[in-house]
Amino acid sequence: MPEISFCFFRFGLSNKFEAEFPSSLTGKVAPEEFKASISRVNSCLKKNLPVNVRWLLCGCLCCCCTLGCSMWPVICLSKRTRRSIEKLLEWENNRLYHKLCLHWRLSKRKCETNNMMEYVS
Repeated sequence: MPEISFCFFRFGLSNKFEAEFPSSLTGKVAPEEFKASISRVNSCLKKNLPVNVRWLLCGCLCCCCTLGCSMWPVICLSKRTRRSIEKLLEWENNRLYHKLCLHWRLSKRKCETNNMMEYVS
């Protein structure tokens, strides 16, 4: 199964999945279904990113005064975003991909371009 990757940086800053249809999925899943699934994941990320950025800025501004404790909400929001994407992928698996003998999940790996961690599906 091909890897579809997106960087999911610490403290909840993330970008999005690439919606380009991988050639290795040709004949296994319809491009429209793939694009719809990616679109749902991207909308989940888009919904959570502004909140995470606001908390990150607030946490950075208050970090010295709170001895780093102001960063906890950002870490919790990042975990919540990851869990919501995992739930969405599980729903997608149950709805379509398990019937096609495919399985989507998130797994961690180091980004190739920097020291951040990324999640791949």
